[in-house]
Amino acid sequence: MIGEEKLSEQKEPLMTEDGSTQRIPQRGESRRVQLTGGSTLVVSLPIAWARSVGIKPRDEVYLAPQSDMSLLLTIGEHRSTASETAIVIAQNENDEEILRKFIAYYIAGFDIVRFQFKGHLPEVRSKLKARIRDQLIGVEIVEETSESILAQCLRGHMDLPLKKALGRMAILTSSMALDSVNSLVAGDVEIGKDIIGRDDEVDRFSHFIARQLNLAVHNRATIQEIGLSTAQDCMNYRLIVKSIERIADHAVQIATSTMMLGGRKIPQPLVDKIQKLSKLSRDIYDNALKSVNTKNGKLANETIMKLRPILKEEESATDELISSRLDNRAVVSLRLALESLRRSAEYSSDICEIVVNMTVGSPF
Repeated sequence: MIGEEKLSEQKEPLMTEDGSTQRIPQRGESRRVQLTGGSTLVVSLPIAWARSVGIKPRDEVYLAPQSDMSLLLTIGEHRSTASETAIVIAQNENDEEILRKFIAYYIAGFDIVRFQFKGHLPEVRSKLKARIRDQLIGVEIVEETSESILAQCLRGHMDLPLKKALGRMAILTSSMALDSVNSLVAGDVEIGKDIIGRDDEVDRFSHFIARQLNLAVHNRATIQEIGLSTAQDCMNYRLIVKSIERIADHAVQIATSTMMLGGRKIPQPLVDKIQKLSKLSRDIYDNALKSVNTKNGKLANETIMKLRPILKEEESATDELISSRLDNRAVVSLRLALESLRRSAEYSSDICEIVVNMTVGSPF
């Protein structure tokens, strides 16, 4: 039911598609629920709001109950497309700059991005296409000319839900962390190079999940589609993804340290310290992920307390490194690796803190 309303001073003009203005309330207002037909409850819609979004008598609306006891109302199958297409003008820019722009539009939720190249830039176009395929999930180049590229971003959250994508990202990061330490103590440069290449795959999942969460924040109906309950969950999972991404970055740093060592042999006492520190760090990470999957606040708190031994073990390993009499380049490389193991544990602890926050009920 669309009802007339009394205009108040708490209103501001709204420009409609035909250029006219409507005045809609800035604040919410109360409506009395009425009984009709003996069994149907009816509440009227504010007339200014209904006009501003184009609702007419006999139009169909969709009502979706939310976990916070609110009711989400959408207008039938209506879905605005005006904000889902973007045009990027590329002129005197390299493929890195253009890619960063595209990733921003991708994460923001745009479905179609058209690149228009000012000038003959075949090398830039070729590199851009390769980087898009390597670093983003669900993007297809559907049209290409010498002056433009049309990229379509598929809505993949139905085929690859958020928690499944997060699980794949977490497993990939875990294998990178393990292999990076193995490559360091074995002096295997080839494994180190492979780990650096795997980081692109982690970034693909990170961008994909960020896109899902951003779409959900702007469309509450999407929150349940991606397997979450509230908008607050979106913020929590964004922080979790960022921490996992940082752990993968530190695995890359350890792999980089392997290459900096160039095959130098690490003294066995120091190897033992590195492996012990690595195991403690991985245990914290594994428990952090387990607490996310089970939303177990008790496990999360217990895992946070395990960070203190990590700090002591890092200090012990650093002392062993200093007494090892390795050359300066090796000392610097290994010191960076030890710091990365500690930082990975700290990021895992951050994940646990987020889980503790998630287990506390919202007052709203």
